[in-house]
Amino acid sequence: MNILIKNGTIVDGTGADRYESDILIKNDVIKKIGKDLSEENAELIDAAGKIVSPGFIDIHNHADMTILDLPRIEAYILQGVTTFAGGMCGFGIAPANEQVKIYYSNIASRLLSVNPKLCDDLESFSKKVKDKGISINIAYFVPQGNVRALELGASEKPADEEEIKRMQETVRKHMDAGAFGMSTGLVYPPGSVSSTEEIIELAKVVGECDGVYMSHMRNEGSEIIEVGMNELIRIAREAKCRAHISHWSVISSTTEEMTPKIIKVMEDAQAEGLDITADITVYEDAVTPLAFIMFNTWVFENYEKNLTDPKTRKQILDEMFQKLFSMFLADAPRFIKLIPKFLLKKLIIPVLAKKVTILSCPNNSDIQGKLIYDALKEYYPDKNIREAFLDLMRDEEGGIIITLKTKKEEIGMIPLYKRPYVCSSSDGILVVNPKQNEHPRNYGSFPRVIQRWVREKGYVSLETAIKKMTSLPAEILKLQDRGILKEGFKADIVVFNYDEIKEKGTLENGRQFPEGIDHVIVNGVITASYGNHLGVLNGQVLRKKR
Repeated sequence: MNILIKNGTIVDGTGADRYESDILIKNDVIKKIGKDLSEENAELIDAAGKIVSPGFIDIHNHADMTILDLPRIEAYILQGVTTFAGGMCGFGIAPANEQVKIYYSNIASRLLSVNPKLCDDLESFSKKVKDKGISINIAYFVPQGNVRALELGASEKPADEEEIKRMQETVRKHMDAGAFGMSTGLVYPPGSVSSTEEIIELAKVVGECDGVYMSHMRNEGSEIIEVGMNELIRIAREAKCRAHISHWSVISSTTEEMTPKIIKVMEDAQAEGLDITADITVYEDAVTPLAFIMFNTWVFENYEKNLTDPKTRKQILDEMFQKLFSMFLADAPRFIKLIPKFLLKKLIIPVLAKKVTILSCPNNSDIQGKLIYDALKEYYPDKNIREAFLDLMRDEEGGIIITLKTKKEEIGMIPLYKRPYVCSSSDGILVVNPKQNEHPRNYGSFPRVIQRWVREKGYVSLETAIKKMTSLPAEILKLQDRGILKEGFKADIVVFNYDEIKEKGTLENGRQFPEGIDHVIVNGVITASYGNHLGVLNGQVLRKKR
């Protein structure tokens, strides 16, 4: 198919000034860029008054978990995303064996509220995608959680030398198959029980293959520097690999004070010669599985029984307090820490329940959008809040996703976003169950940047914002022929109306497609037009060139 885009205003992804030109696409490649182009037998797109940019690249996304169920991936195509990086936070659809499948059944599926169709390895995943077809390109990362579970299941014991060697072989096999790096989620099991030394040994393989070590760090709160960033920097240094911080932010009451400090730590590491980059999500709230915040790993092994038996329920409540205290009160004012612990135990869940909103859940969809406290009072009126909470977690099979405002745009997000090595991401995950709500990030992260951060707030220019969505993530991933509108590059292109582009999703109803995007082209084929997916499945599992 040949496509001729006429009269568009080109924002080419490099950060250079916009200009007016035509673009001729032949097959899957940008054949020519210039004025007054013509071509017989080409489909014509009149882009007069519209912005033409490279397709957006989402460098941190979990849609690989359900891509085989949702191959059209409309939520991302219709917001202009033509490529995403998957296998993030140590979770991914491959590799898998029986131990990994048990781990996902018991733990990961509950944490993520999805049931992925796991594949043996990246090759088998790629084959399934090729046979089925998808609408988007995927740059896949080897998830360290899967790699460890292949060897150790959900065991929390340290890996021995032979187990580490086999894990290295798994990482190398997947890097050789075209993976772009390895991801970790060091707050989730089994990443949370993996030592720094174990991760360094795996990251050495990533470095040898010129991949990226991409990490949801071990701490993003009051110890973000001492525990989170210092570990990542050590891994990058000792493994001799490029590193990337996923959804970089300070989740702390001291955000204003800490944000300049983490920038300095980052840039000191870069000055040392380390290649470290980051992405940030573009909403002020955190979205996370409630079970992750509340429960230790052992709870998931006999989930329903543990949340029913009075003895284990007591143990769970005791451990929940310790987790919540360390997560939310570690940097609390001194007067709060002076409150006796027995009283804090009674107060902490009711207080949090009045601040945390249920974004989605698999069974009782009518509680979506409600505060946890209100849902507990409605469904379990005769029980105290703590006991009612355990009942809710049992009855929803652990699959509750919550939202909680944790960031401040002006002081905690924009200072990071403006750094030249930081790109934007969605951190989204698409759920199959149509009754489950989704966060608006799944449908509008990239239009939101243009609408809010460029057009309404003027934090950055359009050219800079587009660069952070296109050539910068392409450079980090080393995608050598995407992310820029340039002759010879792949034809992943978005045509949009700058004055009208906007997100539509809300926390109450996240499943709303954005406005203002006219056309989305993936690998040279028009995949969406004027808010309608055309049913095209022209995406690919990309392979990193070595």
